[in-house]
Amino acid sequence: MRIFIDIGVGSSPFTYRSDKRCMGFDALVANAGRLNILTALAVEERQEFVQLRQRTALTDGNLACHARRLATAGLIEINKSFRDGKPVTSMTLTTAGRSALEAHARRVLAAISHRRIMIPPSSSAEPATTPTS
Repeated sequence: MRIFIDIGVGSSPFTYRSDKRCMGFDALVANAGRLNILTALAVEERQEFVQLRQRTALTDGNLACHARRLATAGLIEINKSFRDGKPVTSMTLTTAGRSALEAHARRVLAAISHRRIMIPPSSSAEPATTPTS
């Protein structure tokens, strides 16, 4: 469902410049569950499933599903082995995963330091003002 809010462009002397193109986030990384996994692995690059589940507070199913998506994208590696006859799954952050996480962090920092600029519709050379809401 999309919700559109009329900001009164026709009646207002100002229009808003869209920041959609310059503030785009990678949906794969920006998802809360996957971001939790990536940040936990950024602190300790290799973790077992149980430990990662505790750190992220995700359910078994959510952790497994998000981990598969991250692995398919090459952001983490999933390794399965046996210890004392029991299966052990561990996950490791890849170089591409660290790069994607760092790029996301840069975008977040850019977004919070970005100031919305109101531009008069005549696109005059006057300095833009910021909204006071």
